[in-house]
Amino acid sequence: MVTTRLHFADDARRRIVRGATQVARLVELTLGPAARTVLIERAPAGPLVGSSGYDVALHVELVCPVEQIGAQAMRNVAWEVSDRWGDGTATVVCLAAALLQSLDRAETRGCERRALAEALDAEIDEVVAALTRSATPVMEDDDLRRVIETAAGGPDLSPLLFEAALRAGPQGYVDVVPAAESDALEVVQGLAFDGGWLSPSFAASGADRIVLENTYVVAFDGAVQSIDEIGPMLDVFVRMDQPLLFVATSFSEDAKERLGSLVRRTGAKIAAMRAPGEGDWRRFHLGDIAAATGATLFGDEGGYSLRTVRPELIGRAKKVELTAKESRFYGGAGGLPELDFRKAQIRGDIARSRYLSLDRERHEKRLALFFSGIVTLSLGGRTEPERALRIGSAQRAVQAIRAARQSGSIAGGGLALRDAGRALGNGSITGRAFEAPFRALSVNGATDATVSPRDPCNLVIDVVRRAAATAASLVSTNVAITHPRRLAN
Repeated sequence: MVTTRLHFADDARRRIVRGATQVARLVELTLGPAARTVLIERAPAGPLVGSSGYDVALHVELVCPVEQIGAQAMRNVAWEVSDRWGDGTATVVCLAAALLQSLDRAETRGCERRALAEALDAEIDEVVAALTRSATPVMEDDDLRRVIETAAGGPDLSPLLFEAALRAGPQGYVDVVPAAESDALEVVQGLAFDGGWLSPSFAASGADRIVLENTYVVAFDGAVQSIDEIGPMLDVFVRMDQPLLFVATSFSEDAKERLGSLVRRTGAKIAAMRAPGEGDWRRFHLGDIAAATGATLFGDEGGYSLRTVRPELIGRAKKVELTAKESRFYGGAGGLPELDFRKAQIRGDIARSRYLSLDRERHEKRLALFFSGIVTLSLGGRTEPERALRIGSAQRAVQAIRAARQSGSIAGGGLALRDAGRALGNGSITGRAFEAPFRALSVNGATDATVSPRDPCNLVIDVVRRAAATAASLVSTNVAITHPRRLAN
C-alpha cells in the first residue's frame, strides 16, 4: 500500500524552490572554461566525473520528496536541452532556478498569478528579441574559433575541433569517437556506408577490396530470392564486359551462391551488396544510393520491375569501393534536381526526429554525405575518465558549431543574457535572473577581459524559453503530492 502526503500552497512552493536551487548550485560549478567537476558516487561502479549540467542533475536525489520535485524539474529541463543541443545544460538549470526564485518572490509580494504569467511572457519575448538583434553571422575563422573555445571549455581541443569544422564545411558532419591511442582526424570522402560486399567470392583471390571503375548501379527495394529474376540483366553486362554493382534490400542464400558462381565462371565485373543498415534504415540508405548515382529505385513501390530494366533507369558512379565491412561511392551521376529533392527529404526526416536524438544524428550524417562528407575526430586520454571528459567537451563543441552556423553567434559567458535582462529595466520581475549565468561564471573565475566568448544564438534562445516554461510551471504549484514510504498490505 502506498501512503500519500499532501503539501499545500506556500510550503510546497518554498520546498520546490529550495530543491531547484540546490541542484542549480551544484550545476553552476560546471559552467565555463574555469569550471570545476563534480565527483558522483555510482556504487558498485566507479565514481563518475560530472562535467555537464545534465550529468550532475541526473544524479541528485534529495531527502525531502517535495524538494526532489524541484530537483527533478531541473533534471528534466537539462535533459531536454542536452537531447536537443548537446550543450547549454548548466546554463538552463542555472537560469531556470534563478527565474523560479524571481517569480516566487513576486508571488510572495502579492502579485496576482495571471498578471505574473502575462508579465513573464512579455519579458521573455523582449529578451528573445534582444538576443536575436545582437546575433552576428559566423563568417570569419575567428568567430568560429571563439564559438569552439567557449563550448569546449578551453584551448585544449580547440585546434583539432577548428580543423575538423573547416574540413567538414558548413553542411558536413563531425563525428567524435574514442581513440585507441592518440588523437586523430580522418576525412571520409565519397558516399560511405557501414556494410560491404555480399560475399568475398566477388573479389579476386586474396583481395581485401573490390574496385569498380565507371560502374553501373542498379538499386532494388526488395528481396532477391532467385538469380532467375535478374538473369537477363546480368547476361547483358556479362556480354558487354561492363562493371555493375547490384544493391538490394536482401538476397537469399541461393541467389548469393549463384551470383558468386557466375562471377567466378565468367570473370564478369559484377558485385552485389545488401543495402546498408537494418530495418527502415536500409530503405533510407538505398534511396540515398539511388539519388547519388542517378539510379531509379526498382521495386513494387516504385513501379519498376527488374525484368524491364532500361539503360536510362540505371545509375552510374565513377568509382565504387567495397570491402567486407564498408562501401564507398565516388562521383555519382545523380542530377542536381534529384539531389536537391533527396536533401529536402532528409531534412524532413531530421525535423520529424527532433525528439529522437539518435535518429536525428543518423539522419544528419546522411545529409552530410551529400555535401562535404563526414569528418571523424578520434580522441584519447591518459585515463578513461579523462578521455570521457574530452569526448564530452568535443561533442558539445560540435553541436555548438552547427547551431552557430545556422543562427549566428552572440556574446558568450552570460554577457548577452545579462545585457538583455538589464534592458528590461528596474521594474521588471525577471531582469536580475538573467544575470545568474554571468555571476556563476564569475565565481568560477571565467571573467578574463581578453577573451571574447561566443555562444550560438538559437541555442541560447531555446535555453531561455525552456527555463522560463519550467519556472512558470513550478511557481504555479498549489499542492504537491508525495509518496514518502510504502506500507505492507
